[in-house]
This record gives sequence, C-alpha cells and structure tokens, in this order.
Amino acid sequence: MLKIKAISNLILVAAVIFISYYSSIVGINGETQATVSRGLSTAFTPAPYAFSIWGIIFVMLVVVAIKDVRLAFSRKEEGDYSYNCWLTLALTLTVAWTIVWSYLLIGWSLVVMVGIFISLLLAVLDKRPRPVSANITLALYFGWISVALVANESAWLVNIGWVNDNGQGWLSDPSFSVMQSALSLVLFALVLSFKQVKKGLEPAIFVYPMVGVWAYIAIMVKNGAGNPNLLVYVSAFFALILLVVAGYFGTKWNASYSAKSKD
Repeated sequence: MLKIKAISNLILVAAVIFISYYSSIVGINGETQATVSRGLSTAFTPAPYAFSIWGIIFVMLVVVAIKDVRLAFSRKEEGDYSYNCWLTLALTLTVAWTIVWSYLLIGWSLVVMVGIFISLLLAVLDKRPRPVSANITLALYFGWISVALVANESAWLVNIGWVNDNGQGWLSDPSFSVMQSALSLVLFALVLSFKQVKKGLEPAIFVYPMVGVWAYIAIMVKNGAGNPNLLVYVSAFFALILLVVAGYFGTKWNASYSAKSKD
C-alpha cells in the first residue's frame, strides 16, 4: 500500500507540473494563466518574475516524492514520509484551480484556492513526523498560496466590477492594493501566531515569511518605476517586517542546531 501511495504521489506531482506549464505556454480554453491574470490584474499582483517560485516548489515536490518512493521500496519500508493525504489533496486542487482559472470561472477559482490553503494548513498541522526537506517544501508551497489567496480574491473583486484603476469602481487602485497588501500581512501574521503551525514547520518555519518577502519585493518592482506610489513604500515596510520575523526564526533554528551539535 505504501508503494502504491508513493508512486501515485509522484505521478500526481508530474501531472501538476505538466498542466501548470502547459496552461502557461500553450494555454487551456484559448487562455494562458498570464493572459487571464493580465485581464484581472491589480497593483497588488506581483511582477511576473515572482511566479518563477513555482519552479522551486515543483523541484522540492519532486525531490520529496522521490524520497518517499525510495523509502517505500526500501527494506524497512516504514519511516518518515513527506506526503500525507492533505498535501495530496492540495496538489489535486491545484490542478483543478488551473483548469477553473483558465475557463475564467474566477469565483470558483477563489473557492478552490481557499481549499488549497486549508489543505496545506492541515498538511502542516499533521502530527506525523516528516523529514526537514518536507517541511521546507510545505513552507514554500504554503507561503506562496498565502500570497495567491489574496491575489485571487483581488482578481475576483476586479472580475465582479468592484475594483478598477480609474476610480469608478467600488474601490480604486492603488488604494485598494494597499489594503490587500495589509490583508496579506495579516494572513501571514495569523498563520504564524499558531504554535501548532510553527511546530509543524520546524525547523523550516523561517521559509514561510521569506516567501512573503519575495512577493512584496516583486510588488515593489512592479510599481516602483517612475513615480513610486504608496503601495511601494507600504510593501517595503511589510517586507522588512517579514524579513525580521524570518531572521528571528532562522536565528532560533541556528541556535537550536548548534546546541544539538554540541550534545
């Protein structure tokens, strides 16, 4: 059973990578992810290069999936597996999100994105032991989905006509994006406030806020050309906050590691 589960997860990761790049390069329903995003973009949407983080996430997902397969086919078979049912569900929903987004079902894409966020949260909270590489993968994946959740909500509000850049919507950009930037920080702070999350991602907890720093820098790059607006300065401040938080957790990890080495 463990062998089947490990192989199935590896195949699922391959499917996620394939449909992600296929939808980005070739497109689904005559739309690529980029064309849909451009039509629903706000100032909060990070610069395009920021999405390259998916490449790192995919590499880590493949690495830990292969490690699970090797463990399942080893003599002892039992051990610390990287994948659990919640991570598998998150990957399945990621495929569903790509399809729904490509068919311009933005409201449903937000529902699916919430499902991915909750699935990853439950994957982190799973108490079964995991290797460090699995926690690094979860921290990267969960961190980017935390950003994507707010971005998806922004796109939905644009889609229903509440937000535009000419001041005629229910809210106007970039003021709206400043609020979204603050909402993203609140979400990161809320997640990090739970002891179970910090314990679940140890010792890689510092990776989670670093993903937020990556996103805020990309927002600054996108909006910083010419005359920087308020969003640039707010994003810089929020990036600094998350950088300090990441440094704090990273220092704790280093101190803990040094103590264990002496023992």
